[in-house]
Amino acid sequence: MFEEKLDPGYIVTQSGTSEGTQIKYKKDGYWYKLDTNGREGLCEYLASHLLTYSDLKSDEYILYEQGTINGTPGCRSKDYLTDKNDEFITLYRLYYNEFGRNLADALAGFDRVEERIEYTISFVKQSCGIDITDYLAKTITLDSIILNEDRHVNNLALIGSDQGFRPAPIFDNGHSLLTANRSVNWNFPMEDNVRRVIAKPFSGSYQAMLKFFGKGFQLDVSNALKWLEKEQASRERDVLVYMLEHSIF
Repeated sequence: MFEEKLDPGYIVTQSGTSEGTQIKYKKDGYWYKLDTNGREGLCEYLASHLLTYSDLKSDEYILYEQGTINGTPGCRSKDYLTDKNDEFITLYRLYYNEFGRNLADALAGFDRVEERIEYTISFVKQSCGIDITDYLAKTITLDSIILNEDRHVNNLALIGSDQGFRPAPIFDNGHSLLTANRSVNWNFPMEDNVRRVIAKPFSGSYQAMLKFFGKGFQLDVSNALKWLEKEQASRERDVLVYMLEHSIF
């Protein structure tokens, strides 16, 4: 847990997402985010540390640390753009720059999940020369475990460099583990609350997307559960334990 005092001069972005506006700071090679809709910092921490029990490489995801910023709960992560020539570009921005419209609106024009996924993969391949199938599979697999409800096309991204494009590390997992879902009723069984989650970005069903991709990575569930036993009790932790015990692994 960290404690950081930051003055407004370190505010870099105040960006809107589908869930609202989140203030971000940057200082000494770290990005900081305040909690705004639930315990996002805790969710970022749990989701990213879960991936340390997977076979993903450490540069394939952002590792978040939970703490406080000016006394308010939040999280931080190291800046992953280590080269000054690296450029972070979301799929939303990439599509808008080329076609002048929102990729999400284009995807809504397709009836089938498979068509939406294939269209996105094809667009990126034609625009940037890379195949993001594995990147999407890994991201959707994580989202299906943590119940990420905010994986819109601004939370999928590439990094451009002098060597071309590569997938960005998996990032922005804060709206997960039911923390910001206002339809949840904790008097109901966990199974009922899990059913209230609507997935993104290609379907409202994680299962429908996983049917296309399959599992994107392997996960040591047994050791992950042992790790979670040692974590501070919270509803978010309980949701993750439940999902691991009922996951595809």
